[in-house]
Amino acid sequence: MLTRYSGVWVGFGLLASIASGLVGGGVVFLFLSRMLISSEENMDPADYEMVGVLGRISSSVRAGGTGEIIYTQMGTRRVCGARSDDGNAIAKGAEVVVTRYEKGIAYVRLWSEMSGEDSSEATGAIER
Repeated sequence: MLTRYSGVWVGFGLLASIASGLVGGGVVFLFLSRMLISSEENMDPADYEMVGVLGRISSSVRAGGTGEIIYTQMGTRRVCGARSDDGNAIAKGAEVVVTRYEKGIAYVRLWSEMSGEDSSEATGAIER
């Protein structure tokens, strides 16, 4: 009834509602900033970079075709489509390294090629 007969109470009610809204918003902000946001675990895009990831072929890659790679990143086992970087077939179970990643497909090469294991065996056979 006071708001109906007096204009002063309308201004007071408006100020009280604005103040209570700001206080309530501040409480929600403090809760979210203290409880839900951890300053110790910021996401770094470099942690999710695909180039250089070591994995294993789970579904063989046909020559010029697509297969599947299983790899571990940030403590999680993941799966991704894979193609051979040079277009050759890659057998199931082979260890591979991702050389590039485009449109959800990992282009891979055999780990033995990248690490030089094949070349060291070949030079050892030539020296004998």
